[in-house]
Amino acid sequence: MNMTNARRLWVPALLIVLGFSSCRKDIRSVDWNNSGITNNNGTSIGLTEEEKLRQVTINFPAQIVKTTVEGNNLKLVYTEDVNALLDPKGYDLSYSIRFNEDFAASTLNGLQYTIPGPNGTYTTGWHGNNLKVLSEVTKTDAVVNGKAMVKLHLVRTFTFTKQFASAQEAVNKQNALLNIKTDEVKFTGYVVFDKDYPASTATAKLVYTK
Repeated sequence: MNMTNARRLWVPALLIVLGFSSCRKDIRSVDWNNSGITNNNGTSIGLTEEEKLRQVTINFPAQIVKTTVEGNNLKLVYTEDVNALLDPKGYDLSYSIRFNEDFAASTLNGLQYTIPGPNGTYTTGWHGNNLKVLSEVTKTDAVVNGKAMVKLHLVRTFTFTKQFASAQEAVNKQNALLNIKTDEVKFTGYVVFDKDYPASTATAKLVYTK
């Protein structure tokens, strides 16, 4: 075969490879609704088998923020209550399972917070995100749609505070929060094992109470 004919054979082959590459879909930014169900729930479009194995499913009950006023300070205690589920093999074949919160679409964004630590201590402005080692996580076996899964149940509290010029201003803000129905927290979960695997996201409404 001469070089001209070889080039003619390589061109269509290259186009085929590029075509398959352009069809692959990364579900890193798949959005979930408040019940943890989405049109893409259980679907791993364009993922490899090892990526499907490490796909994290996120679901949760209502996300409650209890509001209190202490002097000039408004205290907002958010109870994070979330489940992360994945294949048992995917759990075993992971260094860590990362879970992050994004409060950008809520009143909590930018406020200072504390989280309870061991032996009565508190951590300010920082919290762990590896579900495999967090003391606030309970690991159990679960069955979802007939499939065995590992269920990681995370429950912990974030205490946010904001100081106002007067107690009345703090009360006014508290009352305003009770009427807010649009604040949200966005969750992201993904497996780390030699690399960061494609992540799943879920968005939950925040419910402010007294």
